[in-house]
Amino acid sequence: MFKNNLFISHLVCIFLSVLLVYLLGYPQRFDRILLTYFSLIFFARFTFFRYLFGLLFIIAALYFPIGFYYGSPNVAVISAISETDIDEIQEFCTQLPFYCYLIPLILIIIFVIVFRKIKFPKIKNYYIIAVALLICLYRPIKAIIKYQPNTVTSVTSTILDNFKYPIFEFAIDLYESANIYLTEKQEQLNQIQKTNTIPIVSVDPKHKTYVIIIGESVRKDYMSAYGFKYDNTPFTKENASIIWDGLIAPASNTQSSIPHLISQSSYLDNDEVSAQLNNNIITIANDAGFETYWLSNQGKLGRMEITVPRITAYAKNIFYTKKGEYNGKSSRGKYDTLLLPQLDSLLSEKQDKPRLIVMHLIGSHPHFCKRLQFEPQFDLNNKNLSCYASSIKETDDFIKSAINILKKHNEDYSVVYFADHGLSHTEKYQDLRHNWEYQNSYQVPLIFFNSPQTDQIKINKRISGYQFVYLLSHWMGIKLNVQSDYMHYNLIDIPEQKDIQIKDWRNKLYPFDNLKKDPNPFND
Repeated sequence: MFKNNLFISHLVCIFLSVLLVYLLGYPQRFDRILLTYFSLIFFARFTFFRYLFGLLFIIAALYFPIGFYYGSPNVAVISAISETDIDEIQEFCTQLPFYCYLIPLILIIIFVIVFRKIKFPKIKNYYIIAVALLICLYRPIKAIIKYQPNTVTSVTSTILDNFKYPIFEFAIDLYESANIYLTEKQEQLNQIQKTNTIPIVSVDPKHKTYVIIIGESVRKDYMSAYGFKYDNTPFTKENASIIWDGLIAPASNTQSSIPHLISQSSYLDNDEVSAQLNNNIITIANDAGFETYWLSNQGKLGRMEITVPRITAYAKNIFYTKKGEYNGKSSRGKYDTLLLPQLDSLLSEKQDKPRLIVMHLIGSHPHFCKRLQFEPQFDLNNKNLSCYASSIKETDDFIKSAINILKKHNEDYSVVYFADHGLSHTEKYQDLRHNWEYQNSYQVPLIFFNSPQTDQIKINKRISGYQFVYLLSHWMGIKLNVQSDYMHYNLIDIPEQKDIQIKDWRNKLYPFDNLKKDPNPFND
């Protein structure tokens, strides 16, 4: 009776469609479910396709533990598969809850029974089918009209990007992610074959250990160290050696800004600027005889993570908390504090050479509440901004913990903290987002902590983030053969810079002074 019940067979197809989308790690969407449902009632009644669907659903069941943590196929999945060793596989498996083993097993048994025993329904009303398919094709057609691709390849790509059939999506995402992974790994290998070409004149570090802490998405006017009315940087306010008010980040997003902050920049004739990735603070430190470390809580590899990992690859010692996307499912619960045990561990090892340790934080990256390890500590009458102010407090706590670890190991240290870029208000001051059109997207903190602690100095001078690598080199006692104020003046004597330019979203240089202002409403 079960086999012949048309209603139940349709219900089974709908259930299978919803389940498949979930198992493959995709968000539930009407077109995904509908396309899967119609593919079942169209083809599953034929023996070949029934067994093919059965195999695909079994693969989906086996993918469930990966999809649960990493989502649909992405670079994180490919990276994890390619670079995970036996010990990491064992660790991953032991951390999986029991149901991640039980559910796939139960589902495989159910799928075998369903695709062998169930008689799949037929649809005879082709008008209903036509309407349903038109609904599913709405997004691809809309995308073609909007973007107007003019080649067969671009049309095909537009259709595939907007055609939400989970089986196709799974195969395409798997292929594209593998291609991105293999291509970028090769690019990294090619990049690290290039070495620093900036001549080093002399090396005379004043400290044994230098730490660069790169914050994320922090505009300085949301820090109490720069006048924010909520005390979210108490450690910095009391313990910083130098609080510099005036650093202008090169760009308003991470991948455009960091390479220019820590690499040499070359200016081109067409109002563009290029980062010479081989001439970065890591390669300079390597050539100067430093032991180099890069500890990152941002993604190792992903669709967006490209230039920074190429710089990271030059470090002699590298640690990532996550293998793939900075913001994927695998980033859940991975807070910046995971870098602290690594700092403690590496400082436990005796080292005759001076050290350069770079710590790249996820910090205050949108969405802010996801960055918090603890509950919001401030109430700005707005959830997003409360979380943002609290995320900066957690970064202040992180800096305090890192310096306490340095003190614990009796290190002679100098620490510099700066952010890659700021953010601008949106939605009538209800949120903050990346936006190149406002000065506040580029006004970032620059703070130094030294041992032994000295009287605090406050500097109010505007300086550019371009060629900032020279300032960092000078700070580390490395004299380079370049003509730059950053190299020829001591830190506190660097003159204020005029006519500072930034990079807009067309990768063109644009005068900073011509940008609009986005004042902090909490500093009135």
